[in-house]
Amino acid sequence: MHSIPRFLRATVLATMIPSKVAFTVRNQRRLRPSIALLSSSRLLSDGLEDPSGPLPNDRPYSEKFIDQSFNAERITYQPIAVALTPFRERHGAPRQPCTEGSRGQTTGTLRLLPDVLGGTAKARAMLEDLDSFSHVIVLAHLHLNTGWNERVTPPRLRHMKGNGKKGLLATRAPHRPNNIGMSVLKLASVNAERLELLVESIDLINGTPIIDIKPYIKQYDSIPTAKCGWVDTIQLLENAGELPRITHDGGASAGEELKNRKTYTIEGTGKGSSALLRTDTGHELATDLPKNMGGDDSAAQPVEHLLAAFIGCSQATAIFVGRMMKPRLLVDRIEFNIEARRDQRGALQLPIHEVPDIQARLEHVSGNATAFFKEDQNVTQNEIDLLREQTEARCPVANMMVASGCTMNIKWVAGEKD
Repeated sequence: MHSIPRFLRATVLATMIPSKVAFTVRNQRRLRPSIALLSSSRLLSDGLEDPSGPLPNDRPYSEKFIDQSFNAERITYQPIAVALTPFRERHGAPRQPCTEGSRGQTTGTLRLLPDVLGGTAKARAMLEDLDSFSHVIVLAHLHLNTGWNERVTPPRLRHMKGNGKKGLLATRAPHRPNNIGMSVLKLASVNAERLELLVESIDLINGTPIIDIKPYIKQYDSIPTAKCGWVDTIQLLENAGELPRITHDGGASAGEELKNRKTYTIEGTGKGSSALLRTDTGHELATDLPKNMGGDDSAAQPVEHLLAAFIGCSQATAIFVGRMMKPRLLVDRIEFNIEARRDQRGALQLPIHEVPDIQARLEHVSGNATAFFKEDQNVTQNEIDLLREQTEARCPVANMMVASGCTMNIKWVAGEKD
């Protein structure tokens, strides 16, 4: 078995393990392995390829492996888990849970199938370390879907006249040639004893077979500068109030987002490396760069303004969060000492007509936040951690920084009483 390459071995093993829950999907390209294919790849006992062996693209069979015949051939997978959810019908499940408010916060369970995974012990071992992640990517077989169309109208485009239809592969429509669904779910807890994952924002119907579960890694899976085609266009129209936000089954929201919208207006004039700014609330600001960066060093740098805004916004948000907690935390003040860093190549990388490989955002913000409370409150570290978590999640500036891919590592502690 170890003489068979990794990508074939998974298929061979799947065909050797009997299971009533096995299902198949079709591949339109026939793969014909040769004798050389099965013997020339050297593998270690743990399934990793020998690092001293030839690179994949240098192997003699790399181009011979796939021919141009397009005979249908089955690729067999076995589900490793099953979804247990409140949804019994396809039309009752959310489409994009993150856009559907309380409807999209439904809790469900992913239960591993030990008989398929080589026994309970192996299944439990697979769950090790997963509880340190907040979200998982779930690949599922949408087993009740039948048929597909090459052009479809996504729910968010049902209000638009004219070009509502999009090519299937430019959408997340669940009806596809291979009915494989992908969901990013919040991981609430891992119960290794019961072989279960408790997940939130689930969009799968009860009994959906799960093909695979992977940790969501923001450093790899989030690309803030990515272009999202027609979705970007729709979002611009929604944010401008020219199109109502779309919820489940294409229903338009009642405009609650527009009613609660807060707008900021600022005017500014830039000259050289400096800028003079005035807010609509009557406050004046100025930015500049140090002399070694081409400025006059007459004011704080733009990024320093961002960090100042982060501190001010965190202070104000923490007061609100603390008052809403049970028991209440009455924040008096928070003393911040933070440091931020970025890779300058993100801003300076050439050639100028290409998007830099390195992002210009802040990469990391670290430091300390010491919180002092009124009324001589005795505050536990767990309460401090909740205050930090909810402040970072609700502070617009912190939220923006985290969404850009910046990692926040600010340690919050309670200050000693005066």
